[in-house]
Amino acid sequence: MQLHLPAALTALALGLALAPAAAADSDPADAPTVIAIGGMAIDPKVPSRVEVDLTYTCAPGDGPLALNTSVEQTDPDDPATIAFGTTRTDPGQVVCDGTEQTRTVVVQSKTSNWLTDVDAVAITTLADLTGTPPAFADAQQLVLDLPAED
Repeated sequence: MQLHLPAALTALALGLALAPAAAADSDPADAPTVIAIGGMAIDPKVPSRVEVDLTYTCAPGDGPLALNTSVEQTDPDDPATIAFGTTRTDPGQVVCDGTEQTRTVVVQSKTSNWLTDVDAVAITTLADLTGTPPAFADAQQLVLDLPAED
């Protein structure tokens, strides 16, 4: 095998020069709308609050999207006791520019404190009632715990 170093370097340089141009050609308006729950943890100072980590992407042309998140947890020792809360992020605070966004939302239980080491169900949606489809969602069953110590 004979290697032509100048040709190989030229090909490499050309490839590197074209890579940013290809990335710049991706149109943010073509970004798919997606949302995902990354995890959640009980606020150690306020046990009736849980912090839910979200990532989402939406295109600039999607119109205003409302971000809604709810969490529900049943006490395994008393099935009649259910911690439940929901939060809504104003559409003006939901950034839709075609890039991945991260956000932590706080969900306050209106009924009881969140329990550590017990499963909870989190559901989050990006909703645009004028869009098709009108909402994008993710749901997860996760064990609630206190945040890891740094």
